[in-house]
Amino acid sequence: MDARTTAVSVDLDDLGCYFAVHGLEGAPASLALTRWLPRFLELFESLRIRATFFVIGRDVERDLAGSGEGAAVLRAALAAGHELASHSYAHAYDMSTWPQARVTADLQRCDALLRTLGGAPRGFRAPGYTHSAAMLRAVAQVGYAYDSSALPSPPYYLGKVAVMAAMAARGRRSASVASGAASFLGPRLPHRRRDVDLVELPMSVTPVARLPLIGTTLLSGPDLLRRRLVRRARTLPHLHLELHAIDLADARSEAIDADLPELRVPLASRRARLEALLRERGPCMRLDALAETI
Repeated sequence: MDARTTAVSVDLDDLGCYFAVHGLEGAPASLALTRWLPRFLELFESLRIRATFFVIGRDVERDLAGSGEGAAVLRAALAAGHELASHSYAHAYDMSTWPQARVTADLQRCDALLRTLGGAPRGFRAPGYTHSAAMLRAVAQVGYAYDSSALPSPPYYLGKVAVMAAMAARGRRSASVASGAASFLGPRLPHRRRDVDLVELPMSVTPVARLPLIGTTLLSGPDLLRRRLVRRARTLPHLHLELHAIDLADARSEAIDADLPELRVPLASRRARLEALLRERGPCMRLDALAETI
Protein backbone atom coordinates (compact mmCIF):
# COMPACT_ATOMS: atom_id res chain seq x y z
CA MET A 1 0.00 0.00 0.00
CA ASP A 2 1.01 3.62 -0.47
CA ALA A 3 1.91 5.70 2.59
CA ARG A 4 -1.61 7.19 2.61
CA THR A 5 -4.54 5.33 1.11
CA THR A 6 -8.29 5.85 1.20
CA ALA A 7 -10.93 3.40 0.05
CA VAL A 8 -14.70 3.87 0.14
CA SER A 9 -17.37 1.18 0.15
CA VAL A 10 -21.16 1.39 0.49
CA ASP A 11 -23.52 -1.36 1.63
CA LEU A 12 -26.80 -1.05 -0.26
CA ASP A 13 -28.96 -2.43 2.57
CA ASP A 14 -32.59 -1.38 2.23
CA LEU A 15 -34.96 -0.31 5.01
CA GLY A 16 -36.19 -3.84 5.50
CA CYS A 17 -32.75 -4.79 6.87
CA TYR A 18 -32.88 -2.04 9.49
CA PHE A 19 -36.45 -2.81 10.49
CA ALA A 20 -35.47 -6.48 10.92
CA VAL A 21 -32.41 -5.64 13.04
CA HIS A 22 -34.44 -3.30 15.28
CA GLY A 23 -37.36 -5.70 15.58
CA LEU A 24 -39.75 -3.41 13.75
CA GLU A 25 -42.53 -4.24 11.32
CA GLY A 26 -43.95 -2.54 8.26
CA ALA A 27 -40.83 -1.32 6.45
CA PRO A 28 -41.62 1.32 3.80
CA ALA A 29 -41.07 0.66 0.12
CA SER A 30 -37.57 -0.12 -1.16
CA LEU A 31 -35.46 3.02 -1.44
CA ALA A 32 -31.79 2.01 -1.44
CA LEU A 33 -31.33 1.54 -5.19
CA THR A 34 -33.70 4.18 -6.51
CA ARG A 35 -33.42 7.04 -3.98
CA TRP A 36 -30.28 6.70 -1.86
CA LEU A 37 -27.79 5.28 -4.37
CA PRO A 38 -28.27 8.20 -6.81
CA ARG A 39 -27.30 10.62 -4.01
CA PHE A 40 -24.02 8.77 -3.51
CA LEU A 41 -23.35 8.74 -7.24
CA GLU A 42 -23.94 12.48 -7.45
CA LEU A 43 -21.66 13.21 -4.49
CA PHE A 44 -18.91 10.87 -5.66
CA GLU A 45 -19.00 12.32 -9.16
CA SER A 46 -18.60 15.84 -7.77
CA LEU A 47 -15.53 14.66 -5.83
CA ARG A 48 -14.21 12.41 -8.63
CA ILE A 49 -14.36 9.40 -6.33
CA ARG A 50 -14.72 5.81 -7.49
CA ALA A 51 -16.16 3.50 -4.85
CA THR A 52 -17.29 -0.08 -4.27
CA PHE A 53 -21.00 -0.82 -3.79
CA PHE A 54 -22.00 -4.05 -2.06
CA VAL A 55 -25.27 -5.19 -3.64
CA ILE A 56 -27.93 -7.56 -2.27
CA GLY A 57 -29.03 -9.98 -4.97
CA ARG A 58 -32.66 -10.33 -3.90
CA ASP A 59 -33.15 -6.56 -4.24
CA VAL A 60 -31.82 -6.64 -7.79
CA GLU A 61 -34.03 -9.60 -8.64
CA ARG A 62 -37.10 -7.88 -7.21
CA ASP A 63 -36.28 -4.68 -9.10
CA LEU A 64 -35.75 -6.48 -12.41
CA ALA A 65 -39.15 -8.17 -11.98
CA GLY A 66 -40.70 -4.73 -11.57
CA SER A 67 -39.77 -1.34 -12.97
CA GLY A 68 -36.05 -2.02 -13.40
CA GLU A 69 -35.34 1.50 -12.12
CA GLY A 70 -32.83 0.31 -9.52
CA ALA A 71 -31.04 -1.89 -12.03
CA ALA A 72 -30.68 1.12 -14.31
CA VAL A 73 -29.03 3.08 -11.48
CA LEU A 74 -26.63 0.19 -10.82
CA ARG A 75 -25.73 0.08 -14.50
CA ALA A 76 -25.10 3.83 -14.34
CA ALA A 77 -22.79 3.23 -11.38
CA LEU A 78 -20.80 0.76 -13.45
CA ALA A 79 -20.66 3.18 -16.38
CA ALA A 80 -19.31 5.86 -14.04
CA GLY A 81 -16.42 3.59 -13.04
CA HIS A 82 -17.66 2.22 -9.72
CA GLU A 83 -17.35 -1.42 -8.63
CA LEU A 84 -20.31 -3.71 -7.84
CA ALA A 85 -19.50 -6.43 -5.30
CA SER A 86 -21.57 -9.12 -3.59
CA HIS A 87 -23.44 -8.58 -0.33
CA SER A 88 -25.01 -12.05 -0.75
CA TYR A 89 -28.35 -12.87 -2.33
CA ALA A 90 -30.58 -13.26 0.73
CA HIS A 91 -28.72 -10.99 3.20
CA ALA A 92 -29.34 -13.55 5.96
CA TYR A 93 -27.68 -12.54 9.21
CA ASP A 94 -27.09 -16.19 10.13
CA MET A 95 -25.41 -16.98 6.80
CA SER A 96 -22.12 -17.87 8.52
CA THR A 97 -23.85 -20.87 10.14
CA TRP A 98 -25.14 -22.33 6.87
CA PRO A 99 -23.70 -25.47 5.25
CA GLN A 100 -21.07 -24.53 2.68
CA ALA A 101 -23.18 -25.78 -0.23
CA ARG A 102 -25.99 -23.40 0.74
CA VAL A 103 -23.55 -20.50 1.06
CA THR A 104 -22.14 -21.28 -2.37
CA ALA A 105 -25.59 -21.40 -3.95
CA ASP A 106 -26.47 -18.01 -2.43
CA LEU A 107 -23.21 -16.47 -3.65
CA GLN A 108 -23.64 -17.84 -7.16
CA ARG A 109 -27.19 -16.51 -7.37
CA CYS A 110 -26.08 -13.00 -6.42
CA ASP A 111 -23.06 -13.23 -8.73
CA ALA A 112 -25.26 -14.13 -11.70
CA LEU A 113 -27.53 -11.13 -11.08
CA LEU A 114 -24.60 -8.73 -10.87
CA ARG A 115 -23.20 -10.09 -14.12
CA THR A 116 -26.61 -9.60 -15.74
CA LEU A 117 -26.14 -5.90 -14.97
CA GLY A 118 -22.71 -5.92 -16.61
CA GLY A 119 -20.66 -6.28 -13.45
CA ALA A 120 -17.68 -8.55 -12.86
CA PRO A 121 -17.72 -9.11 -9.09
CA ARG A 122 -14.41 -9.71 -7.35
CA GLY A 123 -15.33 -9.21 -3.69
CA PHE A 124 -17.81 -10.05 -0.95
CA ARG A 125 -19.09 -8.64 2.34
CA ALA A 126 -21.07 -10.73 4.82
CA PRO A 127 -24.44 -9.54 6.16
CA GLY A 128 -23.95 -7.93 9.55
CA TYR A 129 -20.17 -8.44 9.26
CA THR A 130 -20.51 -11.95 10.78
CA HIS A 131 -18.43 -14.49 8.89
CA SER A 132 -16.47 -17.71 9.34
CA ALA A 133 -13.53 -19.44 7.67
CA ALA A 134 -15.87 -21.99 6.08
CA MET A 135 -17.99 -19.18 4.67
CA LEU A 136 -14.96 -17.42 3.23
CA ARG A 137 -13.69 -20.61 1.64
CA ALA A 138 -16.97 -20.67 -0.31
CA VAL A 139 -16.30 -17.06 -1.34
CA ALA A 140 -12.88 -18.05 -2.67
CA GLN A 141 -14.29 -21.07 -4.48
CA VAL A 142 -16.78 -18.87 -6.32
CA GLY A 143 -13.72 -17.11 -7.72
CA TYR A 144 -13.56 -13.88 -5.75
CA ALA A 145 -10.24 -12.21 -4.94
CA TYR A 146 -11.10 -10.44 -1.70
CA ASP A 147 -13.39 -10.37 1.30
CA SER A 148 -14.37 -7.24 3.19
CA SER A 149 -16.44 -8.60 6.05
CA ALA A 150 -14.09 -7.84 8.96
CA LEU A 151 -14.98 -4.99 11.30
CA PRO A 152 -12.28 -5.63 13.94
CA SER A 153 -14.06 -3.76 16.70
CA PRO A 154 -14.83 -5.58 19.97
CA PRO A 155 -16.65 -2.45 21.26
CA TYR A 156 -19.00 -2.64 18.26
CA TYR A 157 -19.76 -6.29 18.97
CA LEU A 158 -20.34 -5.66 22.68
CA GLY A 159 -22.60 -2.75 21.85
CA LYS A 160 -24.58 -4.87 19.42
CA VAL A 161 -25.09 -7.63 21.99
CA ALA A 162 -26.16 -5.08 24.61
CA VAL A 163 -28.74 -3.56 22.26
CA MET A 164 -30.08 -7.00 21.37
CA ALA A 165 -30.42 -7.85 25.08
CA ALA A 166 -32.27 -4.60 25.77
CA MET A 167 -34.62 -5.29 22.87
CA ALA A 168 -35.31 -8.79 24.14
CA ALA A 169 -36.16 -7.38 27.56
CA ARG A 170 -38.81 -5.23 25.87
CA GLY A 171 -40.19 -8.19 23.95
CA ARG A 172 -38.65 -7.27 20.58
CA ARG A 173 -36.57 -9.72 18.58
CA SER A 174 -33.68 -8.65 16.37
CA ALA A 175 -32.82 -10.48 13.16
CA SER A 176 -29.16 -9.89 13.99
CA VAL A 177 -27.15 -12.70 15.60
CA ALA A 178 -25.11 -12.65 18.80
CA SER A 179 -22.84 -15.45 17.61
CA GLY A 180 -19.67 -14.84 15.64
CA ALA A 181 -17.69 -12.76 18.14
CA ALA A 182 -14.48 -13.75 16.35
CA SER A 183 -15.65 -11.74 13.32
CA PHE A 184 -14.92 -8.59 15.33
CA LEU A 185 -11.32 -9.49 16.19
CA GLY A 186 -8.15 -9.66 14.11
CA PRO A 187 -5.85 -7.28 12.20
CA ARG A 188 -7.18 -3.83 11.41
CA LEU A 189 -5.15 -3.35 8.21
CA PRO A 190 -5.49 -5.13 4.85
CA HIS A 191 -3.80 -8.52 4.76
CA ARG A 192 -3.83 -11.83 2.95
CA ARG A 193 -5.70 -14.70 4.58
CA ARG A 194 -3.88 -17.77 3.42
CA ASP A 195 -6.28 -20.08 5.27
CA VAL A 196 -9.05 -19.13 2.85
CA ASP A 197 -6.95 -17.84 -0.10
CA LEU A 198 -8.43 -14.33 -0.04
CA VAL A 199 -7.24 -10.80 0.57
CA GLU A 200 -9.06 -9.39 3.61
CA LEU A 201 -9.91 -5.67 3.51
CA PRO A 202 -11.15 -4.76 7.00
CA MET A 203 -13.26 -1.70 7.63
CA SER A 204 -11.30 0.89 9.55
CA VAL A 205 -11.25 1.21 13.33
CA THR A 206 -9.20 3.38 15.66
CA PRO A 207 -5.75 1.89 16.42
CA VAL A 208 -6.07 1.37 20.19
CA ALA A 209 -9.70 1.40 21.33
CA ARG A 210 -10.82 -0.21 18.07
CA LEU A 211 -13.84 2.09 17.72
CA PRO A 212 -15.46 1.75 14.28
CA LEU A 213 -14.82 4.49 11.72
CA ILE A 214 -17.97 3.90 9.68
CA GLY A 215 -20.79 6.07 8.42
CA THR A 216 -22.97 5.53 11.48
CA THR A 217 -20.31 6.79 13.91
CA LEU A 218 -18.78 9.49 11.70
CA LEU A 219 -21.97 11.05 10.36
CA SER A 220 -24.69 10.40 12.95
CA GLY A 221 -23.05 9.40 16.22
CA PRO A 222 -23.07 11.34 19.53
CA ASP A 223 -21.46 14.65 18.67
CA LEU A 224 -18.51 14.71 21.11
CA LEU A 225 -17.42 11.19 20.22
CA ARG A 226 -18.18 11.76 16.54
CA ARG A 227 -15.86 14.76 16.35
CA ARG A 228 -13.02 12.79 17.91
CA LEU A 229 -13.55 9.89 15.52
CA VAL A 230 -13.66 12.23 12.51
CA ARG A 231 -10.32 13.74 13.56
CA ARG A 232 -8.87 10.24 13.73
CA ALA A 233 -10.34 9.28 10.37
CA ARG A 234 -8.79 12.36 8.77
CA THR A 235 -5.26 11.45 9.88
CA LEU A 236 -5.01 7.64 9.60
CA PRO A 237 -2.43 6.55 7.02
CA HIS A 238 -4.96 3.99 5.71
CA LEU A 239 -8.71 4.57 5.86
CA HIS A 240 -11.30 2.15 4.54
CA LEU A 241 -14.52 4.08 5.07
CA GLU A 242 -17.59 1.86 5.09
CA LEU A 243 -20.89 3.61 4.47
CA HIS A 244 -24.47 2.43 4.18
CA ALA A 245 -27.06 3.58 1.68
CA ILE A 246 -29.20 4.82 4.58
CA ASP A 247 -26.45 7.32 5.44
CA LEU A 248 -27.94 9.51 2.68
CA ALA A 249 -31.60 8.77 3.42
CA ASP A 250 -34.02 11.61 4.13
CA ALA A 251 -36.36 10.62 6.95
CA ARG A 252 -38.65 13.61 6.36
CA SER A 253 -39.27 13.49 2.61
CA GLU A 254 -39.25 9.68 2.55
CA ALA A 255 -41.68 9.38 5.48
CA ILE A 256 -39.45 7.10 7.58
CA ASP A 257 -41.08 7.23 11.01
CA ALA A 258 -38.84 4.70 12.80
CA ASP A 259 -36.27 6.03 15.28
CA LEU A 260 -33.15 4.73 13.57
CA PRO A 261 -29.72 5.92 14.80
CA GLU A 262 -28.56 6.61 11.25
CA LEU A 263 -31.37 9.14 10.71
CA ARG A 264 -31.24 11.22 13.89
CA VAL A 265 -29.17 13.86 12.09
CA PRO A 266 -30.74 15.69 9.11
CA LEU A 267 -29.66 14.54 5.65
CA ALA A 268 -28.08 17.90 4.79
CA SER A 269 -25.77 17.68 7.82
CA ARG A 270 -24.81 14.06 7.13
CA ARG A 271 -24.04 14.83 3.51
CA ALA A 272 -21.96 17.88 4.41
CA ARG A 273 -19.99 15.88 6.98
CA LEU A 274 -19.30 13.13 4.48
CA GLU A 275 -18.24 15.54 1.78
CA ALA A 276 -15.89 17.36 4.16
CA LEU A 277 -14.21 14.11 5.24
CA LEU A 278 -13.79 12.85 1.69
CA ARG A 279 -12.33 16.18 0.54
CA GLU A 280 -9.88 16.08 3.45
CA ARG A 281 -8.78 12.54 2.59
CA GLY A 282 -8.22 13.27 -1.09
CA PRO A 283 -8.08 10.56 -3.81
CA CYS A 284 -10.05 7.38 -3.08
CA MET A 285 -9.84 3.90 -4.59
CA ARG A 286 -12.13 0.96 -5.20
CA LEU A 287 -11.67 -2.17 -3.14
CA ASP A 288 -10.67 -4.29 -6.11
CA ALA A 289 -7.81 -1.88 -6.77
CA LEU A 290 -6.83 -1.90 -3.09
CA ALA A 291 -6.80 -5.71 -3.05
CA GLU A 292 -4.30 -5.75 -5.91
CA THR A 293 -1.80 -3.88 -3.73
CA ILE A 294 -1.80 -6.50 -0.95
